[in-house]
Amino acid sequence: MIDRAPVTVAVRTMLVAATGRPCGVGVLPLVDGKPAPLPYSVLYPMGGGVDGAPFSDASEDAHLTYQVTIVAARVDQAEWLADRVRRGFLGRTSAGAWEHPLTVAGVTVWARELVADEGADPTVTGDVVTYVQRYSLSTTTSHPGVAS
Repeated sequence: MIDRAPVTVAVRTMLVAATGRPCGVGVLPLVDGKPAPLPYSVLYPMGGGVDGAPFSDASEDAHLTYQVTIVAARVDQAEWLADRVRRGFLGRTSAGAWEHPLTVAGVTVWARELVADEGADPTVTGDVVTYVQRYSLSTTTSHPGVAS
């Protein structure tokens, strides 16, 4: 069985490293105990399927969906952070490895996909722009020599 909580921690850690901006999980991120300054992101685990290991294969599989909601003061700021989030999830090195690995003990993230990019919405509250993206991660129990 692949537990979601460690994958969520890895995704949040990756987003902070890839964007250089704070990221909360389901809540406004805090910096030194205070609300993070704009722009920032909020990560929402959205569900996904989990497959038990078939009789002939000892690997467990899970396909997990995450929403990243970017909160910014302006559309250009939201797009700037959205680009960094997209690179964090999908960026590759020249050798084909993930630019920003997702490190989860006992789990390999073998595929990442952008499934929705709703763009910027400046009408939410007037002073804040949001930008929503959804990603799907395909995971399996780790096998030696396979990188996340």
